[in-house]
Amino acid sequence: MKVCTWLFLFVAVFLSPAQAAIAGDLYAEKSSSTVSEKVTIKVWTVHASNSHKEVDERLKRISKYLKNLNYAGFKLLSKDAAQLEPKGKQKFQIAGGKTVKVTVLSRDEKRARVRVEVHGSKGKLVDTTVNIRRNGLFMVAGPKHKGGILVLPIFARY
Repeated sequence: MKVCTWLFLFVAVFLSPAQAAIAGDLYAEKSSSTVSEKVTIKVWTVHASNSHKEVDERLKRISKYLKNLNYAGFKLLSKDAAQLEPKGKQKFQIAGGKTVKVTVLSRDEKRARVRVEVHGSKGKLVDTTVNIRRNGLFMVAGPKHKGGILVLPIFARY
């Protein structure tokens, strides 16, 4: 099976388990006792580069985590979203001719189980399943792009 070596899972590589838990909790909003049927999945595409040192203002709330990468500048390229029921799938076109396919496998009051696949011109580059805390995020980083890499913060809101 071909899995590109460019991929690394941000949380696994750059954050300790305690920091990862804090990162998930940081964006968790107070939940009501009812769980929405649908999960709003948001996929942001961020270009990380050393060609500049600016951090896009729209990335302020996650900039603390982006700075763990070996890049000085971060620019938000796109924001995509879809509301998905469990077993629902959505494809998003991202920079560099790549596609991100997100499937909500299940969800409960605390977390959503989400499958993330990244496809490029040479086929499947990433295929991973993660648990994203309710109203939290998970980051995938690594595809090379214009002298830097793409970082994909993936949010699960419900």
